[in-house]
Amino acid sequence: MPVINKKYMIAAAAVVVLGAAAFGVAPRLMKDPETKKQIEEAKKQAAQEETASADESQESAEQGEELQADEAALKSDTSNVTETTDETDISGTGQQDSKADGKEKIATPPITGLAHAESYESLYEILHKWQSDSNNWNAADGARGIELYSSDAETDMVSESTADAVATEDSSAAMYPSDIDSGFTYDESQESTDHSTTNTQEENVDEADIVKTDGTYIYAMNSRGDIRIVDAVSMKLVSEISGDRNADYMEMYLNGDSLQVIRQQETYITYKGDINLSSSDSGDQETNAQNNSDSKANKNTDKDSETDNTDTNTVRASYSVPVTTVSIDTYDISDRENPKQTGTCQQDGTYLSSRRNGGNLYLFTSYSPDTTDGVDAKVKYIPRIDDEYIAYDHIYLPAAEETTDYTYDGKNYLVASSVSDENPDQVTDSMAVVSGAETFYVSESNIYSAVSDWTASDTKPRTEIVRIGYEDGFFTEGSTGSVSGELNNSFSMDEYNGNLRLVTTTAGWNKDYSEYTRTNGLYILDADMKTIGKIENLADNEEIKSARFMGDTGYFVTYRNTDPLFSADLSDPTKPKIIGELKITGFSEYLHFYGENKLLGIGWETDPDTGSIEGLKCSMFDITDPSDVKEIDRIVLKNVSICDALSNYRAILASPDKNLFGFAYGLYKNSGTGDYYHTEEQYYYGLLSYSEEDGFVPGAYLNITQSGLFDDALTNTEYRTMRGIYISDTFYLVTENGISSYDMTDGYKLTDTLLWES
Repeated sequence: MPVINKKYMIAAAAVVVLGAAAFGVAPRLMKDPETKKQIEEAKKQAAQEETASADESQESAEQGEELQADEAALKSDTSNVTETTDETDISGTGQQDSKADGKEKIATPPITGLAHAESYESLYEILHKWQSDSNNWNAADGARGIELYSSDAETDMVSESTADAVATEDSSAAMYPSDIDSGFTYDESQESTDHSTTNTQEENVDEADIVKTDGTYIYAMNSRGDIRIVDAVSMKLVSEISGDRNADYMEMYLNGDSLQVIRQQETYITYKGDINLSSSDSGDQETNAQNNSDSKANKNTDKDSETDNTDTNTVRASYSVPVTTVSIDTYDISDRENPKQTGTCQQDGTYLSSRRNGGNLYLFTSYSPDTTDGVDAKVKYIPRIDDEYIAYDHIYLPAAEETTDYTYDGKNYLVASSVSDENPDQVTDSMAVVSGAETFYVSESNIYSAVSDWTASDTKPRTEIVRIGYEDGFFTEGSTGSVSGELNNSFSMDEYNGNLRLVTTTAGWNKDYSEYTRTNGLYILDADMKTIGKIENLADNEEIKSARFMGDTGYFVTYRNTDPLFSADLSDPTKPKIIGELKITGFSEYLHFYGENKLLGIGWETDPDTGSIEGLKCSMFDITDPSDVKEIDRIVLKNVSICDALSNYRAILASPDKNLFGFAYGLYKNSGTGDYYHTEEQYYYGLLSYSEEDGFVPGAYLNITQSGLFDDALTNTEYRTMRGIYISDTFYLVTENGISSYDMTDGYKLTDTLLWES
């Protein structure tokens, strides 16, 4: 019997046992009041472990190696192939003693409020059943529903607006861009510094982006993962961090003298197993294994078989399994000229999102389980953190009532981990939830993950929500719930006074597929994700286009041919009520509070009779009286066809204090033959301000393609990876190819350009 490290005995004593969480029922557990105490004990334990003697640390590492000897992933020196075996298993019920690479792990108890897995075997059984049930449902009923839904969608697109529709407009009106603002996102430590920051949804919760500044240096990451550190005053390249060409670089965080870079890559694991050729199931496993190995995997690994001497019908098979992982690379940049990597943490799955709060980075990925190769193929259905499987009691399940007729589409894992600034080479806490993840909203104390799902018993979608509490790098407790309809984006959710407010659109066919309807609803859920207040059947035949909440008031826009801006009184969460409805043409796809009693909207102007797009529209609303909202100014930008701010709010430069906002936009021009194509003067960056006296005031419209940053025609990637920032009175346009600076006090005169060396 292996020796158990004493720190896990301490952690085990702190765990409140979750009772009767049988897989067939997967009951939902209530919040445990002892959670905070458990977390504090875990943190105290972690601190004690850091000061343990060298002898004890060595003994712990040796014991951890003994426990994991059968499942350690072996990394090849010559390829991206990691080898593991089908006998791999993880013993114990908490986080493991130590990692294969010698890193110590922090023992944390399971969170309360969610039922967890009882074993890997029972986890496999429920995943396999869901996958089988989903296949049966899709074959029997899915095709018809999808066909009808697609037919309706095609018809509906005639009246609904899209960005592409602008290409059919041939207007000679002048281009005057005006953008929305996004504020309330400043780090207190940097408030006195006159520079822009990343636009975020929630105050005090930072978000990653591809360009950052601290007011002295500019940090720019391109799509290849190269990070340049530039002195903002001299416009000189100080240093460069070269990216891994085999990885996809997502975004990064800047925190004082530290950079945290998020990248995604595909690696390969060699899976070995005995296959009984006389068993049809085993034969299917081998076939599935071959099908799951793509051409790239086959190039990196030889498939071999050797006959078992004791059973001529059994062979030993080896094949590659592609695994997508996401890594957090941390760099010490205290010496800007010599950045040094100080840590790397990794987890399975494709990148979803991340957040920073209180000295900790929280990473979220989506992991798709595959149960076709049997219960022993853990590498196919259990996600890993730093090459170790997540402990089964840290894998959580939906409540019993949420599993009925639940399709497999929503049964991916949401994998979450945290990394602290103090220990960038070690995961602080980790977990996984068997639930899909489409839309994220993170408040200062809770993580909300939402996924829309169509079930076999209904023809209209519901949104399943998982709430996970967090504090100081630890996941504490959780709850699950659901509401009718689908979310538009993360701004459709907001937490206030411990409650979650959200707006959804419900669209679909009736039971016999004879009528297609669309309506909207507003819901308020408590901490247990129970609905305590709601308004349904709002704005029939329209859909939610944008939403924003402030205090006791919620604002949301619906659209078909006109744009009703609704305001809702949410002061009594059990009795929400609509108090205002302003109807104007077009619709806003993004709302942002701009200064006191102002709400800025950006979207599209449309013809009220036909719904056809007439241009990009920015509106300023006076919300002094939420029951009587007024549009006090607007700008319609003819010919504009592309505005990345509508789908990526972090691409917006916004500073209410400086009264400045900006964004990139593009347009199509008629070639003279009736076709539309991108010209050299297609893309611009607009900078504007707003005043009570003059309304929207244009500051500059910078011709991006004439900025000196592009040798050839501007590509879509270059456009979407463009950012505008300011430091004091200098504006900087940062692109894939370099940086240009402009004097804001001299009509945005171009002052310097720094091009990257390829």
